[in-house]
Amino acid sequence: MSLVEGKNCLITGATSGIGRSTALALSKMGANIFFIARNADKAEELREEINEISGKAPHVIIGDLSSLKQIKKAAEEYRYLNVPIDVLLNNAGIMNTERRVTEDGLEEVFAVNHLAYFLLTNLLIDEVLRSSVKRVVNVSSDAHRFLKSINFDDLQSEKEFKMFTAYGQSKLANILFTKKLSSLYQDRGLTANCLHPGFVSTSIGTQNQNRPFLARLIKWVSPFIGKTSDKGAETSIYLCSSEEVSSTSGEYFIDCKKAPITKAAESKEDAEKLWQISLELTGLN
Repeated sequence: MSLVEGKNCLITGATSGIGRSTALALSKMGANIFFIARNADKAEELREEINEISGKAPHVIIGDLSSLKQIKKAAEEYRYLNVPIDVLLNNAGIMNTERRVTEDGLEEVFAVNHLAYFLLTNLLIDEVLRSSVKRVVNVSSDAHRFLKSINFDDLQSEKEFKMFTAYGQSKLANILFTKKLSSLYQDRGLTANCLHPGFVSTSIGTQNQNRPFLARLIKWVSPFIGKTSDKGAETSIYLCSSEEVSSTSGEYFIDCKKAPITKAAESKEDAEKLWQISLELTGLN
C-alpha cells in the first residue's frame, strides 16, 4: 500500500511538465488529486486523464499564481471543501527572458516561484497540519548556485534584470523558505523538503514573446539536453509518496537522495529575513 493511497494531494503547476507527470503518478498510487491551474482547457484535459487512470476525478481550482488575490481565492476554495491536505506540492514555476511585473506590482519570477509557494502554504497550513501525513514538498533547483547570497537590496530585480540571476534567486528563496517552514512546524509533525528535478525538457522559459530568439533557442535545445518530464518528476514523486522520508525535514534532494546546498541556502538569518519580507509582500503580516 502506498503512503498516498486514499490521501489528499494538492499540486500547483500540474497541467504540464513534471507537475503533470507527478499528478498522474500519484493518482496511479491511489491518491486523491487536487490541483490549481491557470488554463481551464488544460485543467479539464488532465482531469479527464486522471479520472480514466484512477476512476477518481480530481478537484480542479482555477487560479493564476502570479496574482495574490487569486492565490487567496484558491486557498479559500480549498478550505471550503473541508478536507485536510496530506501532501502539498508547490511545483509551479516560470523563467522570464525580461523583467515583467504582476498585477500586484511584483516582479513575476519572484512572485510565481517564491511568493506563491509562501502564500499558498501559509494560507493552507492548518489543512496540512490536521492531516495524517503533513508533508510539504517544494520544487527548487540547482540554479540556486548561481548566487553567492540572496540579494535583499534587489529582490525583485528592479535595478537590473538578468534571466538566470532572477530565476536562481527565486530558487534560492525556495530552499530558505523550506528550511524556515521546517523549523517552525517540525515539532507538530510536519515535514518540508525541497528538490532539484534536473534540467527538464518542459515549456519553462519558452513563452517569452519579447525575446523570441532566446525563447526559441531554449525550446529547441531542451529536448536534446534535458530529462523527460517523467524522469524529472521522480524526486517529486519520491518526496510526496515515500515512507523513507517520513521523518526527514528541511533537506534538499537530487535524484531521490539528500544533496548538499550552498552556504547561502543554509543561512538561518537570511531565511528569517526573507520570511519577514515575504509576510509583508503578501499581506500576511
